[in-house]
Amino acid sequence: MAGLALAASSQLPAGATVTGSKTAPEKTVTLPATPGKSVVTYKGHAPFNNDSAGIAADNPLSPCDPTKGDTFNDQHFIKINVPAGMDDRYDTLIRFQIDWTFTGNEAAADMALHLYGPDGKQVAESDGSQASEGINLTDKAPGVYDVLVCAFQTGPTGQDYTGTVTAQTLAPGTFPAAKGVTPPKFQQYEAPKGLATGAGEPSIGNNWKSGNTLFTAYTDEYVVKFGAGTSSTWTLVNDDVVDASNKISLDPIGYTDSETGRTFVSQLLFACSGSAYSDDDFSTQAVPSQGCGSVVNGFDHQTFGGGPFPEGAIPGATVYPHAVYYCSQAPGLVTPGATCSRSDDGGLTFGPSIIIYDGTQCSGIHGHVRVGPKGTVYVPNVKCGGNQGLAVSKDGGLTWNVYHVPDSIEGTSDPSVSAGKDGTVYFGYGDGTGKPRIAMSTDEGKTWTKSVDVGIPFGIKNTEFSEVIAGDGNRAAFAFLGTPTRGSTQAASFGKSADGKTFTGAEWHMYVATTYDRGKTWTTVDATPKDPVQRGCIWNSGGSNPCRNLLDFNDITLDKTGHLLIGFADGCVPASVEPKGDAPGAAANDCVASKAVSSNGLVQHGAILRQISGKGLFAAYDSTAAVPVAAPPASGGGTPSSSGSGSGAPSSGGNLAATGGLPAAGAGLLLLLLGLAAHRRRTA
Repeated sequence: MAGLALAASSQLPAGATVTGSKTAPEKTVTLPATPGKSVVTYKGHAPFNNDSAGIAADNPLSPCDPTKGDTFNDQHFIKINVPAGMDDRYDTLIRFQIDWTFTGNEAAADMALHLYGPDGKQVAESDGSQASEGINLTDKAPGVYDVLVCAFQTGPTGQDYTGTVTAQTLAPGTFPAAKGVTPPKFQQYEAPKGLATGAGEPSIGNNWKSGNTLFTAYTDEYVVKFGAGTSSTWTLVNDDVVDASNKISLDPIGYTDSETGRTFVSQLLFACSGSAYSDDDFSTQAVPSQGCGSVVNGFDHQTFGGGPFPEGAIPGATVYPHAVYYCSQAPGLVTPGATCSRSDDGGLTFGPSIIIYDGTQCSGIHGHVRVGPKGTVYVPNVKCGGNQGLAVSKDGGLTWNVYHVPDSIEGTSDPSVSAGKDGTVYFGYGDGTGKPRIAMSTDEGKTWTKSVDVGIPFGIKNTEFSEVIAGDGNRAAFAFLGTPTRGSTQAASFGKSADGKTFTGAEWHMYVATTYDRGKTWTTVDATPKDPVQRGCIWNSGGSNPCRNLLDFNDITLDKTGHLLIGFADGCVPASVEPKGDAPGAAANDCVASKAVSSNGLVQHGAILRQISGKGLFAAYDSTAAVPVAAPPASGGGTPSSSGSGSGAPSSGGNLAATGGLPAAGAGLLLLLLGLAAHRRRTA
């Protein structure tokens, strides 16, 4: 999420250019002309650094500043050869990786990896929280690359590491297309002008008791009702600012237990979270929650989730039918990796925080926690020893196992996991090759089927923000942002013309892949065919880079009939929704209609995609029309209430409390002292 900017790398200016002292390549690796792999390794040493004291402000001597040279960082120049006339049907992957060993907490041996291309401009960076960093290059771009390694925190003698460059040529995958299935259609609903304008990394839920949809946009919580066409009503329901922590956050997350109707809103306040819950969609005063687990919690990327208690772990007396879980990454505190804690009283209080993996198993950053029908808890992770994987608990969070999806490659944004009614587990992810892939497990994550590339029908070459939801055991959906443009999605030049004035590619859409036969076949649709979600780069390495407008994830849920609702941050909207964007030089915002870079506002406006036809994920409702619509009321109750028409073309008063976190005044002071903006954090 958008919490902490803890790494020196976050201080780099956009488009920085390398001026290191080394000029000749020390290693050369050649991309195989046919499917295969070639590898080179080298040894490196990052100079001593103790930048943990400098997280409060930009450090002029930041070790990751490429202009500082070898006194502050370690640079290795690697030449990439690409054979002439390679068959374009093959996918390629060049992975730059560094690995090191440490003792104790990995926060004391923390490194960052930056990659600069033959033109001297930054391609991407990796700055996670385990003893390995990696960058995936998916386009065939020959030349000499500068691999810059810097330390965020080391011992007094610096840190040794091993560098590896792996060049792979991969055979194209296959797509098992469903036959005789009517593709689902979706309607886009944009938040009206002036509402949900800070919706980077939103959350969405649906209360099956009230029928209301709830949308979390940073510190604002909205009840959303849908009308005819593209009309919708967005009512702000947590606008009571008597408790100032209601509007203070390093990271937001919302979670609705659809069956019980209870909705949680959580705002990260460093080592804990201010949280509250409501059983009536915040129409009356919310109930303050402890906010996090006891003992030691993580300080970033928190997630709320819940579901049935596992058999044998049900408390003797409980006032709430479901277990509630709070998980967060923990590097820099007493424990490495990440922790989760369980609430047995509906989220009012939480038990001890328990380590779900350490820094040798997975990166600290993780995706949304999900609970299966048998009470099994799943926490997905983009970076588990070269693969993507997940931590799994079958005893209510007391003990955890880490499993890998064996044919996956570490990516750049959180994967997503969901279990159907019979326990069938679906794991969707943006692969390190850039492809949107999904795998299935019938033994609670121990083993997995071969992953399917669901982006093949649209030629997707890059994927971000995977979101998966399952209904019946044989039905699941996978939503993701995708583009057919190759290359590094973090590069400022991604999808732009040579002069940088026009977008010639990098048009991102929301795609949805659905299976109705337990993953044997899939149907993929472009859910936003006439309205891009983003143009240009998407940054995944923390800090305040201009390309980081969407932040770190989207969200997905189901209504009572099993039809999909997808909440997302829309980075490409017309001027009628947001007249002016935040991008430098964006005098006006006209991103939907114009491909001019100067018209690309790089905003983060709240939006929802709602399934309006086609089968849902609950077979019992197949004969029911998809999500019937009624005209929204003139006033939705609460203040303020607004309605209007969204930009999407048809395609096909509660009071939040900080109990258990920092007092509001203390949190505000902490924000000021640490210089931690709401949309800055350190990512995997």
